[in-house]
Amino acid sequence: MKTRILNFFKRPEHLKPSAHGKTSSPSDAHKTPFSLDVIFKAMPSWWMVLFAYLLAYAFCDLNHRFFVWFPPYLLEVFKNLRGLPTTWADLGLYWGERGLKTIAIVAAVYHNLWQLGTRYKLTANNINLVSWFPLHQVTNVPYGSVRRVGFQQSPIGLIFNYGHIEIDTGSPSGPLVLLNCPRPKKFIDLLQPKVESVVQPNLAHHRRTGDP
Repeated sequence: MKTRILNFFKRPEHLKPSAHGKTSSPSDAHKTPFSLDVIFKAMPSWWMVLFAYLLAYAFCDLNHRFFVWFPPYLLEVFKNLRGLPTTWADLGLYWGERGLKTIAIVAAVYHNLWQLGTRYKLTANNINLVSWFPLHQVTNVPYGSVRRVGFQQSPIGLIFNYGHIEIDTGSPSGPLVLLNCPRPKKFIDLLQPKVESVVQPNLAHHRRTGDP
């Protein structure tokens, strides 16, 4: 393994003249944007939002067709039941159709708001999950606590390159799951070297201290 060589007589990089003949100062180094510390950043896939709205549209269409076909049969039932006015059937059909349509649309909008408010990040030190909907929640997982990582993709996820990433930290609450994460293979490929760079030195240290 290559070890970085420190040359104390070498002129520091931040004092070297640049290509334009100017010398950078230590204050310039602090102007580096924080985004350089982020290795991977993504939000849940837009494809799932599109599928949610398509499912809502299909459900509303089937719901409308059903309530166009069903009223004559419901009215016959009410006629055979003594003491129940047929106006109740009309009210039930009216609110039943609109209620089911509202539930389908609200479910799609809920998923869209969750997707817009969720971010997955790999930084230099940890895995960061931030969610703003329905509640603000921030989860940071240090690389040293990761025991196992993996991902799974449905046939549609395989086509559109998104999937669910599972990060096992040994927590009693179960693994951390990143839902509908785009480019899951790239996420794992970037995560594994970070975890190994933290875990392997710790294992070597424990082996040395455990030897008689």
